[in-house]
Amino acid sequence: MLHHSLKLYDYHVWANQKIFDRLKELSEDIYEKEIQSVFPSISKVMAHIYVSDNIWLDFMSGEKFDEVYASADQLREQMETKRIEEVETMFFIYRLLLLIRHIRCLNL
Repeated sequence: MLHHSLKLYDYHVWANQKIFDRLKELSEDIYEKEIQSVFPSISKVMAHIYVSDNIWLDFMSGEKFDEVYASADQLREQMETKRIEEVETMFFIYRLLLLIRHIRCLNL
């Protein structure tokens, strides 16, 4: 039986893939178009999600929060300039790192 945290990981991967599948159906200009919302564009929402995931991963892996948070703005700026396919690749890499770290913690 899968460890509960691995089930959560699987759900996280599934949910992110659903988002990317839908976003790839949109034109690039829609992805970057400014809108009236909490975030000014879909690209900025995706950058926020990616940076937030990375902050939590690093923090839960024992990194000092101040150091993790200090690099967040630079990472966010980098992510906001990427096209949807590049962002999807970055999420894929992040998911692999998350899985590797998690397996190490579980000693699987």
